[in-house]
Amino acid sequence: MPRLLACAALTLTVVAASAQAGPEPDPARAGAAWAGTWTNMNNTMHVRAGRCGDAMCGTVIWADDKTKADIASRGRTLVGTQVFREFRQTGPNEWKGKVYVPALGQTISGRIELTDSDSITASGCTLFGFGCQTRHWKRIR
Repeated sequence: MPRLLACAALTLTVVAASAQAGPEPDPARAGAAWAGTWTNMNNTMHVRAGRCGDAMCGTVIWADDKTKADIASRGRTLVGTQVFREFRQTGPNEWKGKVYVPALGQTISGRIELTDSDSITASGCTLFGFGCQTRHWKRIR
C-alpha cells in the first residue's frame, strides 16, 4: 500500500508540473516570428508577411511610383502581388519556399532567414543555381 501511495503521489506531481509548464507550442504558429510589414533596403517596396494556411507568405502592399511604373511597363501589377509564397520553417530562424520576382515574371525557390527580430534576408536562385539574388529587409511594423 505505501508503494501504491508513493506512485500516486509521483504521478500527481508530474501532472501538476506539466500543467504549470503551460500549453504546448502551436505548430500552426511556427513562422510567425517574421509576420509583419517589411521594407526593402531602398524603401521602394513594402511587403506584409503572415500566415497563409499552414505556411507563411508575403504580399506587396506599397511600392514607390518608379518601381510600380517599371513593373507595369512589363505588363505586370506589383501592389497586391504575393512575392513570398509557401514558406515553411526548415530550421531555427529559417524558412524555405518560393519567391516571385516581378521584374522577371518568374517564381524561383527561396530562403528567408530571420537575422534578428527586425531583419530578414531573402535569397533565391533560378534553376540550377544561376541568377542568385539576396535582398535584406527591415521590419517597419
